Amino acid sequence: MSSSRATWLFLASLLACRPEQPTQTPTSQPESASDTPRTALRDPPPVDRERLRGHLAFLADDAQEGRPPGTAADQRVEEHIEQAFRQLGLQPGFGDSYRQSFEFTDGVVLRAGEQSILELGGKPIAHTLIPFAAASAAPVAAKVVYVGYGIPGDTPDSGDYAKILDKVKGAIVVARSGAPADPHSDPAKSRVQSKLIAARDRGAVGFILWRPDVAVPYPNHGEANDLQLPALTVSAAGTADLLKAFGKKGPVTAENPHGGLKVGATSKGSLHSPIQRVTATTANVAGLLRGTGRKRIVLGAHMDHLGHGSSSSLAPGVDAIHNGADDNASGVAALLGVAAALAQLPPEARPFDLQFVAFAAEEMGLLGSKRVVESLSPDARQDIVAMLNFDMVGRVRDNTVIVVGTGTSSVWPGLLDRAKVDPQDAARTLVVKPSEDGFGASDQASYYAVDIPVLHFFSGAHDDYHRPSDDFDKINLDGAAAIADLSVRLVALMLREQPVLDFKKVAAATPRGGGFRVSLGTVPDYAANADGMKLSGVRPKSPAEAAGLRAGDIIVKIGKREIHNIDDYMASFGELQPGVAVPLVVDREGTKVELTITPAAPTRQ
Repeated sequence: MSSSRATWLFLASLLACRPEQPTQTPTSQPESASDTPRTALRDPPPVDRERLRGHLAFLADDAQEGRPPGTAADQRVEEHIEQAFRQLGLQPGFGDSYRQSFEFTDGVVLRAGEQSILELGGKPIAHTLIPFAAASAAPVAAKVVYVGYGIPGDTPDSGDYAKILDKVKGAIVVARSGAPADPHSDPAKSRVQSKLIAARDRGAVGFILWRPDVAVPYPNHGEANDLQLPALTVSAAGTADLLKAFGKKGPVTAENPHGGLKVGATSKGSLHSPIQRVTATTANVAGLLRGTGRKRIVLGAHMDHLGHGSSSSLAPGVDAIHNGADDNASGVAALLGVAAALAQLPPEARPFDLQFVAFAAEEMGLLGSKRVVESLSPDARQDIVAMLNFDMVGRVRDNTVIVVGTGTSSVWPGLLDRAKVDPQDAARTLVVKPSEDGFGASDQASYYAVDIPVLHFFSGAHDDYHRPSDDFDKINLDGAAAIADLSVRLVALMLREQPVLDFKKVAAATPRGGGFRVSLGTVPDYAANADGMKLSGVRPKSPAEAAGLRAGDIIVKIGKREIHNIDDYMASFGELQPGVAVPLVVDREGTKVELTITPAAPTRQ
């Protein structure tokens, strides 16, 4: 969803704090919090706080380096979770394996034996790679044009390109990072990818992102779409030489963000970006508590975070470990605590299988949960009663938990109203703040997209989100345990009563996300490998539904813009107007289908 480097001052006992060690064979008798015989248990015990604390401390420690997928730290986390499942007596959750491996794209590297080149005014400029650049076969030499922030207008010759369009064709473009302070600015236009696409659309032959107020390289992580234009970035280290190539000295300040450069200023230069995409491997980890029937409840939480900072970091330019204590060490710790509690129910008290899944690469676009769902047969999907997701449950305030997805089944509100009551301590009964929509920026969306009722437990947003300051010492451990206990009571209630959960699509308002001026109601499939923008679904009563779009459609054209990836799709948002119909083309199972969509103005929930 999805840090000081101090050593944790209050770890739990050695047993709770260390990674749980493997046994020779999974024990059929999980650890018990009491001497009560397991066969006598009909209600699971509360979640063990020290167990929760120990898992959280391990996952959010600097030693895990921010848990980036595809790294040695990622493998340590996978091992920790698998051994926790083994110690609890859980069977492998993916057939005969606890892990489900998959490959993903994560940034770019230089081709073997080659070097990147950036020269301006005849002198080399310090630079780094941009992951969404195109690979160049040879250096590109051309006029270099400064385009300010490089934010396009509604027509090709407007915005920052007004009066300089003739200079851009055949040139290498330099665009300043960021955007001028304007509450009405459209983030679809000020994204770096959209700036590059705007330059490409206007005939540029190369692109330089200038980041004068940032010392660290541009984050080289993620899907790394090829945006068909060679590109490099210049940060603080190369700023003085870049300005000198244009005949300027700076300085770059808040009052003078362009260092004296004027839009349309020119120089000469060459650029070479001989890159290739990086393929890495990660894995989902799952354990299974067998029940007596064929149906299954899935409980999940994503285990990855941002490493030292990816393009998703909200501390841009900071090279520091993002420990993600709340996002989402808290969710994984809750998941493991819930698994330990429910493992103490005897098999005859479990009419459903319980599958516990730690998802990989959620922060890169729900990749892990999409992989799980796509691997399921139609019958296996039908056998899933519900999916419960824990993402950011460590910052409970005002004794309140936000529960997303309450509208995905008519049964949820009544079940939650009963389960929220803590029979042991009325003061710990949480206030449930419901949100009906099943879609959202976490793994329950992958299950909701295939018509499975979902819930997402969430303690709320905070200023440390996606920043290095999301650390263990800020976790409300009692609050996280209270959310875990609520979910244990909910699952126990479902096991006892075996309610039939109907599935409902929710016609939710689309929130105004960062100032986008249009809403389409599409749900992109970020994990898809497609030439275009594949959809996981469409929101009911949305422009997308009215246009006839469906889950599985691949959008290949909006208006005059061809769509090859999510960045083309986002760039198109800056060209759309509320209430103005545009043609749209989708690839539907190999057939091109022409539709018309009328974007709506975003509304607030």
